[in-house]
Amino acid sequence: MPAGGSQTAELSQLVAKILDDAWLESGLTQGQLGAAAGISQSQVSKYLRGTRVPDIDKLDALCDALGLDVAAVVAGAQARRGTR
Repeated sequence: MPAGGSQTAELSQLVAKILDDAWLESGLTQGQLGAAAGISQSQVSKYLRGTRVPDIDKLDALCDALGLDVAAVVAGAQARRGTR
């Protein structure tokens, strides 16, 4: 595993948690979120569970569909990582 790999995985899980929390608050179905972001429902499910990591374009699309700022999501994940 490359140096920092576990930290990257932890950060990815924290981003997934932030997206999942925002999705739950949105009231959208995963299908509706996927349609708004141009991503299939099955991929949305994997991203929200943290079993797949979205590339930056998909992360940006998900954030946009949820009314989030991608930089704020990443910064929030980094801040959460720092409190563990």
